[in-house]
Amino acid sequence: MLNSQNNWKSLLFEGIIFLLLGIVALTHPYVVAYSLNFILGFLLTIGGIVQGFRALKAVKDPASVPVLIAAAFSLIAGILLLTYPLTGIITLTLILTVFFFVDGIAKMVNSWQFRPIKGWGWLFFSGLLSLVLAILIFSGLPTTAAWVIGVYVGIYMLFLGVSLTTLSFYVKKKSTFV
Repeated sequence: MLNSQNNWKSLLFEGIIFLLLGIVALTHPYVVAYSLNFILGFLLTIGGIVQGFRALKAVKDPASVPVLIAAAFSLIAGILLLTYPLTGIITLTLILTVFFFVDGIAKMVNSWQFRPIKGWGWLFFSGLLSLVLAILIFSGLPTTAAWVIGVYVGIYMLFLGVSLTTLSFYVKKKSTFV
């Protein structure tokens, strides 16, 4: 999937996008709380498109499958939030919990494709963080506050942005997998 130096730019771009989205979510937790459906729906939709674009560019590579699955879940979750804004915080919490769970597994599986490259652990740890966030959100139901979800989404996107940006520099250095 990302086996050439040309593809490091896609990883870097995706990483920067997630860094910026994470900073926005962390700096405005109460805005996220009051307009959670719209903001998170938008963020998940854009994230799914960016991930999906990268995965579709390398659709013949088996390593693109977990990324494409994660992108589809992100896109579906985002569209549902934008389409049904009145479904409430509990539904949003459940959608995010499922998203973080599936995304975490997909990233951990995908990270194994990068084992020959130094820095692959960043992607694995990002997936592990997603799983931990899913468990924490689910364990707080139904009293999980909307601002906590906003903070979790910000942390997730910030860490994903760091992991993808870091990985892009390692991919740039190594043009093929061993």
